[in-house]
Amino acid sequence: MLRMSTASRDQGWAGGRHWPVLLALAFGLLGIALPQSDFFRAIPGDLGDARFNSLILEHVFRWLAGIDASLWGPGFFFPFPGALAFSDNHFGTVGVYALLRLVGLSPERAYIGWFTLAYVANFLCAYHVLRRFGLGVGGGAVGAFVFAFAMPVLVQAGHAQLGYRFAVPLAVLALQRLLHEGRPAQLAWLGFWVTWQFYCSIYIGYFLLLLLGGYLLAAYLVPPTTRAMRPHRVLPIFFGCPGRGELWRCIGALVACAAALVALFAPYAYYADLYGLARNPAEIQRMLPRVGSYLLADSSWIWGSLSQHVTGIPMRQEHQMFVGAAACLLAIIGIARSASHWLRVSAVVLVLLVMLTLNVRGFSLYTFVEQLPMANAVRAVSRIGLVMLFPLGLLAGAGIDRLSVGARSLGGPLLAAMLVLLLLLECTAFRTASVPLTVWHDRLAMRLAEVPETLAPDAIVYVPRQPHVPPYMTELDGMSVAQRLGRNTINGYSGNSPPGFGQTTDPCDDLIDRLTGYAGFMKLDIVQAGALARRVVVVGATLDCELPQSLPQRTHFRGALPNAAFARVQVEIAGLLIENAQQLKVELVVSNGLDTVLASVSESNQPIRFSWRFVAVDTGSPLSTDWATRSELRKDVPAHAREHLRLLVDPPSTAGRYRLDVTMVQEDVAWFHDWGMPVARSAQLVEVGDDGRIQLIRGVDQGANRR
Repeated sequence: MLRMSTASRDQGWAGGRHWPVLLALAFGLLGIALPQSDFFRAIPGDLGDARFNSLILEHVFRWLAGIDASLWGPGFFFPFPGALAFSDNHFGTVGVYALLRLVGLSPERAYIGWFTLAYVANFLCAYHVLRRFGLGVGGGAVGAFVFAFAMPVLVQAGHAQLGYRFAVPLAVLALQRLLHEGRPAQLAWLGFWVTWQFYCSIYIGYFLLLLLGGYLLAAYLVPPTTRAMRPHRVLPIFFGCPGRGELWRCIGALVACAAALVALFAPYAYYADLYGLARNPAEIQRMLPRVGSYLLADSSWIWGSLSQHVTGIPMRQEHQMFVGAAACLLAIIGIARSASHWLRVSAVVLVLLVMLTLNVRGFSLYTFVEQLPMANAVRAVSRIGLVMLFPLGLLAGAGIDRLSVGARSLGGPLLAAMLVLLLLLECTAFRTASVPLTVWHDRLAMRLAEVPETLAPDAIVYVPRQPHVPPYMTELDGMSVAQRLGRNTINGYSGNSPPGFGQTTDPCDDLIDRLTGYAGFMKLDIVQAGALARRVVVVGATLDCELPQSLPQRTHFRGALPNAAFARVQVEIAGLLIENAQQLKVELVVSNGLDTVLASVSESNQPIRFSWRFVAVDTGSPLSTDWATRSELRKDVPAHAREHLRLLVDPPSTAGRYRLDVTMVQEDVAWFHDWGMPVARSAQLVEVGDDGRIQLIRGVDQGANRR
């Protein structure tokens, strides 16, 4: 504990008054949180994850109100069960949302209120804990501001499921008191806060466990004081406590917490096993922090230009971990000028968590951690910075107190004021996205207007993908329409998905794959799949989709293809056609020269997919330097056989003449063309006029369909 008397810490910058904490919270709300929603006129984030989180909150609220029948079956990804277990559920914070709905707010404004109140909860709980750790009012206010409003928090505005972190500081306080007092009550509180944090956000709950583990290890690495104990010394005191009633209450509380966690995770474990859900280790590796991750703040008006010089980081948007110069400088001052045991422990914790998760040229100690139960489900490990902000805030707050409390000259308070101003400036100069409520409302109203006036009682809603529209947009459109109508939908968007929900480019392929995927999963036949298809009501389009005569053969496989296999698979572009005057239908022929089937369903989340790009004829340069497009290999290709498949491709939007290149990839393994498979090239040219109209012309024969 920081050794500072109440009298001494109240004499300095704060003067015993609480105006710094009120100013810090007001500035955070008025200068950061409320502008993110344009003062309740816009949704923070985009029309992707923000809408998804809103739909999940509304579903749980509707279930509590008795409107939706199944908690774990929100009606998305229908008819697959358990779709709520594909991502976070907001059980720990839905009460806030429900209260806002009950006082009359619309789902959208209740979502904004729920989003905004997370800042308040995080700030107040962090301030309470920092004061208990001995910080003054000024230091506590600054430390709480770092925890609640620092740039890594603002980066995640679009991932609102990470917003509520208030239990993190409270759990650390319970652990600190447990190591100082050895009382069973503190262990009970520790279990309570960890459990609540898991109910708020599984991601943050998992990172909280890593943070607490770091504190336990750091307690061994930092020499203890007379009041701080090594963790293993707590047990004898714990079981030898004079109050047996307190011990039994603690045991009862821990049993209740364990039961609550089992109730939370049992459905996740069940559906993960049912659907074979697992993260590919390569997917996790991409999101482990690099050294450069701690320097990224691309959306900062102050640091953005410098941040752009940090390159070579995959999934760059997930690695924006720079906390700002002010917080770093204050933390350095806090640890350099203090002999406090808990400050030194917190500094060591930061070092330990950085070392544990850092990816250096493909090597990371975290590889051993991800083998543990539950750890494999956590993909974006870089988000651990959200809990690391608490020990950082503690150090930064101590830095403020060291500069201002008991200073003999104006130099310390002046430097403290300058660093606080820089901290506020860094946070307010960070740009975050938002979508006006009118856009949100208009999009839903447009989709609802496309729904037939009468729907059969068992109708299933389906909003198909559209040209030049990201697939997640139409998936969430379908989910929004279905929820508003109280119907089920084949559409679905989440962190995971059931069989048949791969990436395709054709709305009919999507529909057929989902119906046949469900039929295959449930051991149904094509007739039963057809009965489901007749219940589907297509919204916003007219589709003429025909189910196959039998369920497609889709063999499951696991792991990477052998390197020698890639060159023995060939893809050809048999022809191009113009579809609906807006898209290109690409006829493909895939030849399998292997002695085994080219399987189409990966159980290790390493699917085989097509990718394509357009190349300008005049310059020979591709419009995109990477291969970002994807579409599934939708059916098996038998050994030494050929299969005909098709893609629907959006043409370029810029006028000119282009060729189309097509290749294949096994995700997180290799590109087929890097191991000997020629890239297929269209014989026809695609001409895009100044008015956006497209036509096909015969290209000059260059001797091959591939290169």
